[in-house]
Amino acid sequence: MEQSGQAQRLRRPLRALGRRTPALAPALAPALAFALALALVPAAPALAAPALAAPDTAAARAPGAPGSSPPSRPAADHRQENAADHRQANKVLVRRYLTEVLGAGKLDKLDEIVAKRFVDRTPGAPELRGPAAAQQAQQKLRDLFVKVEYEPQALIAEGDQVAARYLVLATPKPERSGPPPPPLLLNGVALFRVSAGRIQEVFVLNDQIGLLRQLGYTLVPPGAGSPPPSAAAPNPPATPPPPSAAAPHPPPPGGSLPPPPAAPTPPPARR
Repeated sequence: MEQSGQAQRLRRPLRALGRRTPALAPALAPALAFALALALVPAAPALAAPALAAPDTAAARAPGAPGSSPPSRPAADHRQENAADHRQANKVLVRRYLTEVLGAGKLDKLDEIVAKRFVDRTPGAPELRGPAAAQQAQQKLRDLFVKVEYEPQALIAEGDQVAARYLVLATPKPERSGPPPPPLLLNGVALFRVSAGRIQEVFVLNDQIGLLRQLGYTLVPPGAGSPPPSAAAPNPPATPPPPSAAAPHPPPPGGSLPPPPAAPTPPPARR
């Protein structure tokens, strides 16, 4: 429609010019044909302003480039972060169990920390389950000691397991009309299993030998007699363990075991 309207506008003045000067019509025919040809040519689009050079997409996507968005992190990184947060939460829970429940004696916090099916896997532990198991063990401990302090030394978490190394400073109850006994230092290691935000299991390994030595007990090797009480023991036991009846003689100085008995002489052979 635009081309036909432009051609008509050009034809009108040329036709009028041809009527006024019929003699010039043959001379104007080539010019008329050229003008009509120009009119029928499609109009060229307007030249657009030169566009700015597009920035290099690779440079724009480079980490740290001005105006660049942070790179998307793969799903593996998010899983690692979630696992790290999970392990950290487990360590916080175990630390609360050692310091708040065992150390400070806040047994009312057991329901927040210990699961209903909690079980103590330590050899010799009661077969109770749930918070009642931990509460019974702590009650026995409080009956023997006036003050018990737990100091975590290291916590290591892997999966749903948390290993804890700690020190226990326990002050025994004084005897009647006796001086206050010195506190006892106990080294311990415990392995916890945590699930659903609660402690499910625990296995405790304490330095029982060191505790007995601090209480005044002395280790007696098998087959040896009763050694003299140690002068360095703070609280010797009331009744020392009886000597072994199987010992043929007391151990010689130096603590070595007695020599084995001589083999019996075989009877003479019959003739």
